[in-house]
Amino acid sequence: MNLESLLLNNLHRFPPRVVAWIEKRLKAIPSIRQKIDKEYDDMMGGLESSLKPYKDRFPAFTELPAQGRDRAEILREMEAMQSQEEDRWREGMVSGAVYHGDQAHIDFLNRVYALHSQSNPLHADVWPSATKFEAEIVRMTANMLGGGADVVGTVSSGGTESILLAMKTYRDWGRAKGIRKPEMILPVTA
Repeated sequence: MNLESLLLNNLHRFPPRVVAWIEKRLKAIPSIRQKIDKEYDDMMGGLESSLKPYKDRFPAFTELPAQGRDRAEILREMEAMQSQEEDRWREGMVSGAVYHGDQAHIDFLNRVYALHSQSNPLHADVWPSATKFEAEIVRMTANMLGGGADVVGTVSSGGTESILLAMKTYRDWGRAKGIRKPEMILPVTA
């Protein structure tokens, strides 16, 4: 076993500060720095092509154009991208991103979105339906999970935001209880 394998296989045994110190010292060695840089460049090259597959196929806009674009052209581009993406999720190439792919359900949701594309829940005086829907979703969820009448909540835009809001709530709850050094148990994949 070489020194590199020995270190990599045993780093988890050291306190984080020691690992950070070792890492800093190793990065100062030119040959190790070059190896790290090469791995990073390889990783970023593959990442960019997978995250930006349309980079060379469609125009990219970094500033507002002086003239507005033709709506039909915009729709053609969007339809071309959507047609390439649809097969992936329809064939099951996603995990936790599409919860119900039935076409009748999608058509229903598209109609719902069209009806409420201009609503803004921050203006309950103009769109009281948004407040009604949110209250019903929160109450149904609370009842489903055994929550009492005092349970309150809000609707968020999705999974990541929901996780961040939950963590903020726990942080604030902990601060109110005097917890100054909270801990989180996370998987290594987090």
